[in-house]
Amino acid sequence: MRLAERLAWHCRTQLVPYAALLRGLEGDLRSGAVTPARLEAHLGQAEILLRDLLTAILPDARLLLARLDDEQLAELAEAFWRRNRELREEFLAGTPAEREAEQIARMEKRLRRWFGRLSEEQRALVARWSEALQPATAEWLANRERWQARLLAALAQRRDAARFEAGLRPLLLEPEAAWSAGYRARLAHNREQTLILLAALFDTATPRQRAHLFAELEAWARQFEQLACTPSPLLTAGQG
Repeated sequence: MRLAERLAWHCRTQLVPYAALLRGLEGDLRSGAVTPARLEAHLGQAEILLRDLLTAILPDARLLLARLDDEQLAELAEAFWRRNRELREEFLAGTPAEREAEQIARMEKRLRRWFGRLSEEQRALVARWSEALQPATAEWLANRERWQARLLAALAQRRDAARFEAGLRPLLLEPEAAWSAGYRARLAHNREQTLILLAALFDTATPRQRAHLFAELEAWARQFEQLACTPSPLLTAGQG
């Protein structure tokens, strides 16, 4: 029943705020109030919702992870290793010019989902965004691997409930606590540059692109609202 109860909680308390966040963003976009600062405010709201979710699921995550046996733990460690190797090949291989071209291509692909086909002016904005970023990929991957090592160390204590939760809580709720000051500064800079890019892209968007963006936001908001009105099948079955 814990899963059913958690799904019901999420449906009851979280999905409507997700929809409201998207509709608030759409309202700002339609009114022309598109600045990096306004986008930062919406992003901050999304991060608060994410933290609320992680805080709520922490007890369930602890119980689920505590049930892993040694074989499953070994499989998890192997999966971490394989994925990290893939990520290093994907993001760190090649020359700096090749990596920058791939970074631009990844961002353009993400943006096409929301804007449709980009104009040459918009593609130039993406290229300038890429040039303005400070390098953080290698440290991101290193932090990821350190986080995974700490998780595996916490899991080694999973039979001791108090010690396990003490190790798991900061990993889920405060992963940034282990980041260096330099890395935090680079992330903040890159975040600012990305918000500047998004505001500039909207300013240069055609009516067709804006309609595409609004339709995407509306579709996601409507989906969250519809799911929020649907009782959890697991909870309903448990009450029958």
